[in-house]
Amino acid sequence: MKKSALQKEPNFGSRAIKKILSLPPLLWVIVLIFVFFGFAAPRFFNLSNFINVLRQGAFLWMLSTVTTLVLISGGLDLSLGSIVTISGVVMALLLKAGQPAIVAILGGVMCGVIVGAINGFVISIIGIPAFIATLGTMNVFGGLALVLTKASAIYVGDPTMVFLGAGAIAGIPMPVIIAVLVFGVSYVLLHHTSFGRYLVALGGNSAGALLSGVKTKKNFWLVYVYAGMIAGIAGVMLASRLQSADPIVGIGLEFDAIAAAILGGTIGEKGKGSITTTIIGVGTIVFLRNGLNIIGIPAIWQSAVVGTFLLFAIVFDVSIRRRETNQ
Repeated sequence: MKKSALQKEPNFGSRAIKKILSLPPLLWVIVLIFVFFGFAAPRFFNLSNFINVLRQGAFLWMLSTVTTLVLISGGLDLSLGSIVTISGVVMALLLKAGQPAIVAILGGVMCGVIVGAINGFVISIIGIPAFIATLGTMNVFGGLALVLTKASAIYVGDPTMVFLGAGAIAGIPMPVIIAVLVFGVSYVLLHHTSFGRYLVALGGNSAGALLSGVKTKKNFWLVYVYAGMIAGIAGVMLASRLQSADPIVGIGLEFDAIAAAILGGTIGEKGKGSITTTIIGVGTIVFLRNGLNIIGIPAIWQSAVVGTFLLFAIVFDVSIRRRETNQ
């Protein structure tokens, strides 16, 4: 039977509107950010500024990706900012001691792996809650970075390191290339390996996963090791980009990473989240901070402005999602 005129398929315009309305709520927040800063500061849309934002956001993207994995598993890691700091410091100290760049890089990354392994051991084996354990290591290694540097930045001038942090290949900044690789590896781990399935099972029902034969302690430990390794990579690259290992550079990065993950939808039911949508959260934070810098908001006010905005953005996003779920 032919469809009547009233039963015709919706036209292209109707389908397009429906598709737009189905986009994640947070995308509308990003659109508002672009519109506001586009009018307030026209150079916000400059290509050079966009590349700069990508370079700056690459480090947060790396941390937010692994933060999402940790949250999906039902865990929490507050030490990632301190791992970024101590890894950069170890790398700089090795260079200062006359070690070649490759040794310095491996030393910085291994520092992140070691801290991640400590986190995983204390949480999964000893049984200390993740919040307490990682809060402790955050302060321990943040303080150690201050001691090792005597509260002063260490210069990093090795050409290899400078290229790693500030160079580019085919016009694409090196931090962005590394961040894409981290995302790609993490995506494969989460969606195409048994390890990823185990993380989801751990977050959803750890007791059930254990009864199903999943080695819960081992996999919970491994996700912290992986998070520490990526934070170590980010720390080495950030120190290379700044050409100095600053003992306080990582302060607050862990909270931005958690906020980006939550803004991306990793909230509510445990075991559910997406590193793909986490990119939206990262974009929200880095473009907001960039816009505030461009329009000249003093640094002492930026944390308060960003914090307030993120709070309202999270409330807005969660409220919309809950309404859609209840319908």
